[in-house]
Amino acid sequence: MFKYMNKNYIILPTYNDWKSLNKVLIALNKTHTNSFKNINVLVVNDCSDIKYKFSKKKFNKIKSLKILNLRKNVGSQKSIFIGLKYLQKRLRGKNNKCIISVLDSDGEDNPYKLKILSTLAVQNEDCFIFASRKQRTENIIFKTLNYFRLLITFLLTGKFINFGNFSSFSNKLLKHILKNNNLSIAYSSGVIKNYKKIICFDIEKNKRYFDSSKVNIKFLIFHSINIISVFTFEVFIRTFFVLLLFLIFFNGTSLNLLLILIFLIINLIFLISKIFFQINKNILNNVGSVKKIK
Repeated sequence: MFKYMNKNYIILPTYNDWKSLNKVLIALNKTHTNSFKNINVLVVNDCSDIKYKFSKKKFNKIKSLKILNLRKNVGSQKSIFIGLKYLQKRLRGKNNKCIISVLDSDGEDNPYKLKILSTLAVQNEDCFIFASRKQRTENIIFKTLNYFRLLITFLLTGKFINFGNFSSFSNKLLKHILKNNNLSIAYSSGVIKNYKKIICFDIEKNKRYFDSSKVNIKFLIFHSINIISVFTFEVFIRTFFVLLLFLIFFNGTSLNLLLILIFLIINLIFLISKIFFQINKNILNNVGSVKKIK
């Protein structure tokens, strides 16, 4: 293992999931520190209304644990973006290399598997390592809707994005993935849009440690729109090509008008989403305070 691989910064976005987060941190303390001697955890608190409390004794092997308290609730995707921008500022000018990892705080991203992604990032420092969803824990209806979402995303963008936030990568890739605000809209598609070298490793999705899942049909729809909206240009080209074919081979005036209307609506939805959900340039102003736990 290369010398710089002993250092890993772990970003955990959370909103009121302190009980689950505590269990995730205990797991990281038990397992991840066996492979990485220098573990630095950055919790991005997305303006939770439940107070948190941690015991330093449970995380004795974790070198540092900080909490970024955001001024307002911005969602998990923007929280991750803020955490990465914060790290970029902290690491700027430093020559030492490190690994950066991202996982959810509810336990669905198995913390015991993080060392696999981190090790792959060590071995492939020019690549971005994602955990693909080998198996999901939702009911059959939600699984069907998710597969339909993946299909629609692929048809409109040409990208099969069967992964979420769970990832690891070398800090030298930060400048590539943060060169614009795409990650603030959707982390997974933002990475793919900004960087081409991606490796996916199959990891089963866990059930949440505590409470019920916050993911529902409404969330799935809006999250899907955000994922696709990162690729507005690709969506425009693909839908325009399909529209052109229909206009060439079908001469019905009413049908042509309907197709043009559908084309305009589809592209307008994703364009508005991209403009609306992008975060402001002074992103770190969203950080109200930084609390050092250890």
